[in-house]
Amino acid sequence: MGQKVIVNADDFGMSKGINYGVMEAYLNGIVSSTLLMPNLDAAEHAVNISRVACPDLFIGQHTNFLLGKPCSDAAKIPSMVDADGNFHRSAYYRSGQGHFVYDEVRRETIAQMERFRELLGYYPEHIDCHAVGDETVDQAFYDIALEYGIHTTLKYSGDKFWPPLPGYLETGLLLEVNGLPFIETGTHVEHFLRDDFALLKQDTSKVIEMHFDAGFLDQFVLDNSSMTTPRCRELETLCDSRVRDWFEAHDLERISFADLKRK
Repeated sequence: MGQKVIVNADDFGMSKGINYGVMEAYLNGIVSSTLLMPNLDAAEHAVNISRVACPDLFIGQHTNFLLGKPCSDAAKIPSMVDADGNFHRSAYYRSGQGHFVYDEVRRETIAQMERFRELLGYYPEHIDCHAVGDETVDQAFYDIALEYGIHTTLKYSGDKFWPPLPGYLETGLLLEVNGLPFIETGTHVEHFLRDDFALLKQDTSKVIEMHFDAGFLDQFVLDNSSMTTPRCRELETLCDSRVRDWFEAHDLERISFADLKRK
C-alpha cells in the first residue's frame, strides 16, 4: 500500500494574492486541499474564484483567532479581542499576555463555521486552527468535531493522547512545514528530493498531513503577516515538476481531508 499524503495550502481567504497562489498550487502543483479563513474580507473572493477555476478543490476551515474581526459578537469573546474589537495578534499570546478560554473558543469557532456555510452552502468537513493555540483550543475543536461529525487536526497538546475520531482514517506525521528548524527561506525542491520531511520513512497505514503557506504577495500580506517572501518560494517549489515526479516515483498518493472518511 502506498503512502497517503494530504498536501494542504493554509491561509485561503487571507488576501487576493494568497487566493491566486493557492489556485496555482492546486492546478499546477501538488496541493490537494486548502483551508479557508472565513472571517476575513478576502474569503468571499477565495470561494468565488475557486468555484470557477477548480470546483473540485476540497475546502476546509482554517479557524482564525489572530487576524481581523471575529464572526461572533466581540462582546461575548472579550479575552480574544482588543479595545477596537479586533483579534489579538500572535505576539500577544506568544508573550504570555493572553490565554484561550474554552467557551469563547467554542463560540467563535462555531460562528466561523456558520460564516463558512454562508459562503459555501455547507458546514466544513474539517477544521483546524491558524498559527497559535493551546490545549484549550484542541479540546474545543475535539468536542466540536464529535458534535458535528467532522474531522479536526489537534496541534497544540504536545504528547497528550486524544481518542481517534470515529469514522476517519488515522493520521500520523503532522508537518507544519514553516515551523521546521531547517526551513528558513521557504521550502525548496531539494527538501523533497533528499526526503528531509521523512515522508518515505512513515507507517503507510497512517496518513501524513503537510501544511504549507504558499501564495503570491500583496500589500495585505506584507502589512499583516510575518510570513512573506517564503510564501513565493514555497509556491514555486510546490509547482515544480521535479516534486510531482518524486511523489509519483515513490508511490505517494495525494489526498484531501475528505478522503479521511472511512467508506
